[in-house]
Amino acid sequence: MRNLIIAKLTAVAVTGLLSQSAFAADGTVNFIGEIVDAPCSIAPQSQNLTVPLGKVSRTTLDGAAGKVSAPAKFAIDLLGCGATAKGATVTFAAPADALNKNLLRVGVGEVDGSFATGVGIQVADSSGKQIPVGQASGNYTLAQGDNALQFQANYMSTGPAVTVGRGNAMAQFTVAYK
Repeated sequence: MRNLIIAKLTAVAVTGLLSQSAFAADGTVNFIGEIVDAPCSIAPQSQNLTVPLGKVSRTTLDGAAGKVSAPAKFAIDLLGCGATAKGATVTFAAPADALNKNLLRVGVGEVDGSFATGVGIQVADSSGKQIPVGQASGNYTLAQGDNALQFQANYMSTGPAVTVGRGNAMAQFTVAYK
């Protein structure tokens, strides 16, 4: 009888060990967020945006300061805005270009120096009105429910000579409600 009990316990232990492989982890999912006291929620797809500005020919921007590429449009989606949400402004914070403080500096964080020079990134509202780095946009009127705040971005030359290379920049945005 004792041998039968030992055999059964051994069988249970072996089965338990073999089943462990069925529960092995293949990866990790991190869920991040924050509960805030705001009249709207920012849509998950708007929290980490990538705005492709394309591959722009140097000749489009070369020759003088202030030349621009075609704009790339993007939106920050606000969800579930309540009755208290009347308006909002958006501020884009980032290192500014050395020659034009209204533009985002390209090449921040680049380690190998293969970024473009003589160019910055201009952020504007949907009408094309520039939003200087670190300054609030004009007021966006909000309605109850979901609202899409429309923006555009483009390259702008900061001097007469533009060199080729990556033209990447990063900015954090903050929505202030009125």
